[in-house]
Amino acid sequence: MNKEKHTPEGYLSNDADGVMTEQITRLLRDESTDNTALILSLLEGGGLNKRLLGYAFGLAVFHPSKPLATRAARLVEKSTSVETMRQMQKLKESVPYYYNEAEYLGKYSNTDFDLFDFLLAYKMCNWHRSEGSHSYNFLQAHHRLDLTFYPENVVTPAIATLDFVKHLSLPANKNFDLEASFPYLAQLPLEMVLLENMRLEQFPVCLLTLPKLRTLSIKRGTSRPKNPMQVPEGGPFGSPSLEKILIESMPLSGADRLGFFPNLREAWLVRCSLDTVSFLEKSTKLERLTLRYNHLETLPSFLGNLTELRSMELSGNPFRHIDLNLEKLTKLEELELKLQIPRP
Repeated sequence: MNKEKHTPEGYLSNDADGVMTEQITRLLRDESTDNTALILSLLEGGGLNKRLLGYAFGLAVFHPSKPLATRAARLVEKSTSVETMRQMQKLKESVPYYYNEAEYLGKYSNTDFDLFDFLLAYKMCNWHRSEGSHSYNFLQAHHRLDLTFYPENVVTPAIATLDFVKHLSLPANKNFDLEASFPYLAQLPLEMVLLENMRLEQFPVCLLTLPKLRTLSIKRGTSRPKNPMQVPEGGPFGSPSLEKILIESMPLSGADRLGFFPNLREAWLVRCSLDTVSFLEKSTKLERLTLRYNHLETLPSFLGNLTELRSMELSGNPFRHIDLNLEKLTKLEELELKLQIPRP
């Protein structure tokens, strides 16, 4: 099979400092105007580098205008391999049936361009295709990036161009390096981060530094962690913005080094081997608290001061002492407490 690439010379293909490439990136990200015709004219005259090839590939597959998509495909054909062209044709044929970025990441692998450059072109084509009719569901999809099937262990710097992404599902990859990826993820205005089926030896306290983070979800999935997540020394590690935290079936060690979370409204902490919830002491806005199947032997008295509480689920803990003053909990509607009595 012919894998030979024919890279055209031009001011864009040799844009060493990236200034002109960045200008084209801004044109592509423009939400007010579809600049595809102008972008293609620039590419036709200036050639392609790796980033611009990803843009052209995405435009060729997803742009609703057939003439513009054809122009983009011709650019790709001049600059890449036969195999990439076959991938492009296969993807174009599948678009009318079903497509999202997670599906692409799970089925395709290509070293000719960066996947995040392709995804930027994909999302902007969808944005302009809607012609300003942006429903709630559409906006949710536009602001979401699902990397569940992302095949690499580290994201690339190109993810930072997706600066409208607010909701992120991280790769379900036990070898994914969150610490190495975080400098690039931190450039996104993330409000929700979901982790599942990822090997975590330490609690990802770096995510708590995201200034707009509102929801953090960590689930075991099909993985079987050998050791509990350690909250590293140097705490407390809290978040002034976090409103919802969900941790399920992920044992946690050193939880006393977490906190505080003053704006937390919901805490779902199930099967986390918790023997303390001191990090919730200043969560005075907490409305829903689920602590099922942990290692709590006592209920802390501060729960009686969380006056916004509407629901508490506490079953499955080996309680030896329960001291809960309900006098201030006037909004409490549901209290579930089934004792787990250890057998002698």
